[in-house]
Order: sequence, then structure tokens, then C-alpha cells
Amino acid sequence: MISLSGKDSFVIYQDSISKNNNLSIGKWELVNSKSVVSNASFVFNIFNNKSYILNNSPNIIEDEINVSQPKKFNEKNISVKEYQKGINKVIKLCQNKILEKCIISRIVKVNFESDNYYKMFQKLCEEYKDGFKYLLNHPKFGMWIGISPETLIDGSKKKGFYTQALAGSKLKIDYSTWSSKEIEEHRYVVDFIRDKIKRNGNITHQSKVYEKIAGDVKHLNKDFKFSLKKSYLSFLDILHPTPAIAGIPLNKSLETINDIESHQRSLYCGYIGIIDQNSCELYVNLRCGRISLNEIELFVGGGITNKSNAESEYKETEIKSQTLLSIIKKM
Repeated sequence: MISLSGKDSFVIYQDSISKNNNLSIGKWELVNSKSVVSNASFVFNIFNNKSYILNNSPNIIEDEINVSQPKKFNEKNISVKEYQKGINKVIKLCQNKILEKCIISRIVKVNFESDNYYKMFQKLCEEYKDGFKYLLNHPKFGMWIGISPETLIDGSKKKGFYTQALAGSKLKIDYSTWSSKEIEEHRYVVDFIRDKIKRNGNITHQSKVYEKIAGDVKHLNKDFKFSLKKSYLSFLDILHPTPAIAGIPLNKSLETINDIESHQRSLYCGYIGIIDQNSCELYVNLRCGRISLNEIELFVGGGITNKSNAESEYKETEIKSQTLLSIIKKM
């Protein structure tokens, strides 16, 4: 048996093609656009900050795994009233043309303990066939688990790259027409991504806007295939963070996020995935939570525009929290 804890540096993830569970153990090291990545390695990014790589090739899990004793964290869990107060502040900024869109997040705390958190990862893989699933630990940033429905960038210089513009959320069983607010929110992301690609490469194909289902939730989505004139690591610094996780204009959105949010996003809304020198498979780190000693902190958020409603935005975060909450309830 392989035993891992909050003191270890590791990642467990499910391969998107073979569906094998992979494990990599080593030491997290800083990585940037100038780094040489000699072999396929797992990387994660702190939102709008540094990126860390576990520069050690993963292996398919064949032994029994035990993951326990996570580090304790205690981020502030704000009330419904406090969250809606922040949303209303952003709505006013949008109405006054200072912002076009801004993503505001909150934390949902859930009491939960396990003698083996790998079982939770296995349950996540069983329940959700699509999306990128992972369980990782960094001794400083903690133990994280999640499933991301959103590709940030995937591909290689030889075969070309793929990304998607994903925004708006509602339950899969909600067959109502998408609102003008949700359509506008999605358009901001589409325009941003299209512009960044055109400035740094060429679009080879783009899909029509369609509904993308991720578990019990669905989103508006548009796919892009493209080539790049520079390395994908350099393009990452330009593409991320997108309006889907930060806002427009970017710098004012980041300033507003720092002003309103009482917590540090840490890995939430950063990116995660596999990279080597020539190719990448990276996802935006959404639908995720940090495992603390006796609870899980679920990170959820939504895009705010001048057409937003504070009560509706809160309800959207409740919907998004169900991805991991539904797994916790079955443990």
C-alpha cells in the first residue's frame, strides 16, 4: 500500500483517454514560459500567480492507495447577505461602465472526514465520466480535489491547439431559454479568446454556440481550433485568466476581486493538467474544493454583469456546489 498525507507532494488524476488513474510523487517546483519540461508532468497554477510542476512522470496506479491527514485550513465562510452585498457592489460598477463583467466567488464549507480521501476521488471518477478529475497535495497550499469541465488549452504545435469559451450555468433539467445576461456573459468570453488567438496565431475552426453538459449542470460553449506563432507556455500568460474566471477589463476586475472576496482563491480558477515541452492538456480549475482536517471548502463563483441579480447569482453558486456535494453525500 502507498500511504500519502498532507505532508507529501503528489497528484492523482484520471487520464482523459484511457481512464486510468495515475499517480506522481515528487517535489513541486516553479515553472514558467521559459522552463524546459523534459517529460510529461503535472502542473497547477495559483490564480493569477505562480505555477508549480511535479517534474516526475506519472505511473498507472496498481497498488492500494491511502490518502489521509490533510493540513488544516480555515477560510472565512461569508453569509448569504454578505455575498449578495458584494454582488450588488459589482452590479453598480457594471452599470456605471467601470466594469463589463466580473467573477465573484465564495466558499461553501461542508463537514467531512475520511480515513482515505482516495475513496472520494474514486467516487468522483465513477459518478462523472467526462471532465478532468484530480486529487493533489502541496504541503503549503493543501489538499485539493476537483473535476473541471473547461479546457483551457489542449494540443501541440504539430497538430494544432484547442480551447473553448464556456460561460453561463443552469441545471441540466432546466429547459428555459438562456437569458440575455447569460448570452452577453458568454459573448465577453468568446470575444476575448478570439482576439487573443488572432493576435498570437490563426483560428483554423470555430464552432457555433451550443450547450455543453457537465454532470448535472449545462453551460453555453463555443469551440476554437487554432495554431500559434509562439510557444504554448508563452501564450498561456496571455490567455489566462480569461473573462470566464476574472472579468473585463482584466486589471480592474482583479482589483475588484481582491477588494470584495474575503478569501484567497489559491488553486481555484488557476489551471491544472499535463504538459511537456511540445504539448499540453490544461483545464481551468473549477468545481473544486480544498480538503481541510475535518471539512471541505468548496470554491464556487459566478459572472456578474449590469443585468445580474444578486439572489439569482447566489442560487447559481448553489447549483455549482452540487458537483462535489453530491459526491460527499454518497460517501
